[in-house]
Amino acid sequence: MAGRFVVDDYRHLLLPGVPADYLDTKVLGGENRELLARHDVMLTILRDRTPLPTTEAREGYYGDRHIEFWLSGYRDMRKVVAATGLDRNPPARLLDFGGASGRIVRHVRTWCRDAELYLCDINPQHVGLVRTLFGNSVRALHNHGIPSLPFPDGWFDCVVAFSVFTHIHADDTAWLLELRRIIKPSGYIYLTVHDNATWEALPNTYLGDFCLGDEQFRSYHQENSMLHGRVTHFYNVPGSPVYDYNCNVFVGLEYIEKYWAPMFSGFSVAPLAHDHQSGLVFRLE
Repeated sequence: MAGRFVVDDYRHLLLPGVPADYLDTKVLGGENRELLARHDVMLTILRDRTPLPTTEAREGYYGDRHIEFWLSGYRDMRKVVAATGLDRNPPARLLDFGGASGRIVRHVRTWCRDAELYLCDINPQHVGLVRTLFGNSVRALHNHGIPSLPFPDGWFDCVVAFSVFTHIHADDTAWLLELRRIIKPSGYIYLTVHDNATWEALPNTYLGDFCLGDEQFRSYHQENSMLHGRVTHFYNVPGSPVYDYNCNVFVGLEYIEKYWAPMFSGFSVAPLAHDHQSGLVFRLE
């Protein structure tokens, strides 16, 4: 009889020590450098005793710039709070949809201490890692590619989705309908997208280095200086795992207005608010 073991142990995906141990790592982003220079942010770093995920555990994001990974989550969380008033609605209930290794939710825990926090992700390794990092302070669960989540109608005050709809080629509208179902009246959905601003700025971004390195993509981008509708670029990285979300999706404003916006009471866009991605906020009244 043959069998196998699956051991839920994710400690090998944690960097040793605490975030403050990585203050000597590079910070390239201007906004992140400004945050690092602030006294209150430095105090928050020093008080954070939760380890950081390894570069591998966060799928390569920020490379060995570990403190910039921390700062990017802090920066993006502050923009969510500013757009949604989340800190004025305690105890708020928030879902980090596609939250990966907890880059955002790490900071919501300290900014909104009474918030009830959930995180879901299509990668079960991320779920196990988040449970290891945050314990019961974040309720982490594994979701699948089918647009269905195990929550009652009107359960959340806010749903955030960073770098998620940038990789959903099929069922984007179905997923938005599902997220709309689980937020309360007057609730918010805050997500990031590759939009017209991303398309125009692409040659000057690190995403552009990746996309424009592909001859077919480069040719398409040169022939289409303006983004119209929705454009999806599928890719595989040699030597890396092949994920279902190995694609970059670009959505034009007219696509958002035609297919997404009618499901909500209103929306707003903050161009390039998150590096090469724009912030998109939907409100349900």
